[in-house]
Amino acid sequence: MKPSTKFIYLIVPFILGCNFLFPQTEIEPSALPTQFEVATVQPIESTPQADSSPTPQVDSTPAFTINRIHIADGALYDQLAVEAQKAKALNLTPFLEFDATWCPPCIAIEKSIQAEDEITLKAFAGTYIIRADVDEWGWGDNNKFKFDGIPIYFKLDESGNPSGAVVDGNAWGENIPVNFAPVLDEFFHAP
Repeated sequence: MKPSTKFIYLIVPFILGCNFLFPQTEIEPSALPTQFEVATVQPIESTPQADSSPTPQVDSTPAFTINRIHIADGALYDQLAVEAQKAKALNLTPFLEFDATWCPPCIAIEKSIQAEDEITLKAFAGTYIIRADVDEWGWGDNNKFKFDGIPIYFKLDESGNPSGAVVDGNAWGENIPVNFAPVLDEFFHAP
């Protein structure tokens, strides 16, 4: 037997054993992180000196933040007030999003964020998204948030109360970034 053939007979069982001992697993979307921070680099203004170039400064303000709230942590309006204050401290605009793990448009938006799709990240820039699962919180059976479809986004004021601006998944067609990102961008950045 040639030495190269012996090597193949030794390595193939090892490779197959690794796949058996360490199988590939899929990650559930709910196990993925829900908070995103994107740093931007901006040059510092300085007086030019010989053999020196401006030193970049990292902006610590997140591009956007997504935070999920849970019913076990307290009343909806109390949590929204706290989250709206966090958004204000970060100089971000707060929005309440009702979603669900089984909702196709919600899944498409989350996958687009996870893939760091450029137009989706641009749409979410400057936002503080407060996510609430309808299976946990209910379908708008409270007096401020009424809806019958998800995902739905409510713009909040500094106190965490709805401002009256709202958009839902019926505002775009197929659940792909080129459809939902422009709609969300316009909604999130409207005056």
